[in-house]
Amino acid sequence: MALLSAFIGVLAAISLFLFSIQKFSNQIQRVAGDKFKNIVTAATSTPFRGLLVGAIITSFVQSSTATTVMLVGLVDAGILSFYSSLGVVFGANIGTTLTTQLLALNITAFAPAIVVIGFFMFMFNTPWKRWGKPIFYFGLVFFSFTIIGIFIEPLQDDPLVLSLFSSTTSLPIALLVGLLFTALFQSSTVTTGLAIVLTATGIIAFDQAAAIVLGANIGTTSTALIASLVMNTAARRVAVAHALFNIFGVLIFLPFLTPLIGVIQGWQVSPEQQVALTHLIFNFVPAIIFLILIQPFSMVVTALVKGRH
Repeated sequence: MALLSAFIGVLAAISLFLFSIQKFSNQIQRVAGDKFKNIVTAATSTPFRGLLVGAIITSFVQSSTATTVMLVGLVDAGILSFYSSLGVVFGANIGTTLTTQLLALNITAFAPAIVVIGFFMFMFNTPWKRWGKPIFYFGLVFFSFTIIGIFIEPLQDDPLVLSLFSSTTSLPIALLVGLLFTALFQSSTVTTGLAIVLTATGIIAFDQAAAIVLGANIGTTSTALIASLVMNTAARRVAVAHALFNIFGVLIFLPFLTPLIGVIQGWQVSPEQQVALTHLIFNFVPAIIFLILIQPFSMVVTALVKGRH
């Protein structure tokens, strides 16, 4: 019964997180108006600038999926070319690591205060009224992880829970768990955040969390792929490029995963910070590699997704 109550509580907290992050993204875009689109179109003249733009925008909207779907729409509308979008795709993966870094630094401790500040900023007529809702939802994003932790903590010694998560000691299974969970909830952030919470409470080990994070990187590509199905050739190429970039990024790390985990475990940081650092490395290194190889990569994607645009 306790396990069922905890499961429902965690599911409710995940629902709150997904609602909050969607609202936060919408509010940021509403406050900024068309500035996001203008920034993207004006600052993608070189792949490196595109990478910076992708990282910055995703840091604000807290979702690489939102950035990639927006890119697919811009390319479909002819505002951006497929090649110009690639740098932004690479940067989006770097930007999405901000949430996990903040979680590892225990921003959840300040989440209730952020929620209250945002609420009062919105409710009262202040010069910062329009920023009240974004700040409120930003706090709610991290407050939802506090709720998840509250429900999960009593289960850290539960035999059924421990036996369930012991199956993820296998690398393929842990990868699959991360992939499916992210595809289900359409957010790699919630998967990585859960991995951090589970590691902090001792339910899963760091190496399990690292494999789940890798799987999440593949699962997060599903939304853009689905969105691109009804769009033109260039937009489909963006979605396929995002998927290939994340898949190859995972394949790059697989041979070195065990020694990398050993190196990170040697650092004098908490388990949750180890997961956050792993997430950062998993996203930063492939972005730099693919930025260097952007010309041949764009040619491969163009050859795979045939058509005229």
